[in-house]
Amino acid sequence: MTRTITRAVVAAAGAGTKMAPITRIIPKEMLPVGGTPILEHLVHELRAADITDVLFVISSRKGQIPAYFGSGAEHGMDFSYRVQDDGAGPGAPVLDAEPWTRGEPFVLAFGDNVIRAAAEGEVPLRRLVHGGTADCSVLTRVFPADNIPPHETLLGAATAPSTGTGPSSVVFGRDLLDHTGARWVHGCAARWVLGSFVFEALRDCPRRANGELYLIDAVRRWISQGHELRAVPLLPTDLRFNCDNWETYHDAVATLRV
Repeated sequence: MTRTITRAVVAAAGAGTKMAPITRIIPKEMLPVGGTPILEHLVHELRAADITDVLFVISSRKGQIPAYFGSGAEHGMDFSYRVQDDGAGPGAPVLDAEPWTRGEPFVLAFGDNVIRAAAEGEVPLRRLVHGGTADCSVLTRVFPADNIPPHETLLGAATAPSTGTGPSSVVFGRDLLDHTGARWVHGCAARWVLGSFVFEALRDCPRRANGELYLIDAVRRWISQGHELRAVPLLPTDLRFNCDNWETYHDAVATLRV
């Protein structure tokens, strides 16, 4: 049975060290792109995907975020905030949001990513929310295996994207993270739909050597128990900017002018 998803957790607690020193003053999520803070682009994206309730997981250094967005009433949404200073890794804000999700499936969005449909196309997140599964789905970008940008979280082998339509969604089981010999690879695109399974999976997941808790590690362990992940690829014409570094941020500013 299809479940309506109206809640989203926005991970925005990261220190932004790659973009220091400016991020000691301004959260990277509040840097302007096209005259609008990165995080406000995400708010519009969430609204277009029928999300009405949002929890921002932020650090205590990022008081500018609640000061700017307030209750969410201006956007016709309900915003909440949770401060997290002791978490490490992309899995930490998910665990911190458990009480707020009330056991319902939710969107997880990373606040430093700007994703935009080409022209007047459907918002990619909407395709994920309405075309994925309520248990575990992820928006992806398909990369050629010999030209993968740094710091991308890779999933598994993909087919070459076709002009205009892009590859169809793919279900990964035990082959998740296996892309040996593949010419094309799915990379996570910073937007997930997750069910309540994820909290127990994260608690059972060991941290990496650097002490960080990774969502993909928990998802992989869950899949090893016989579950599946659905990947919903971006279209070739969709835009995505992972603004956690100056190079990508400048690309976003140059592309998404006012």
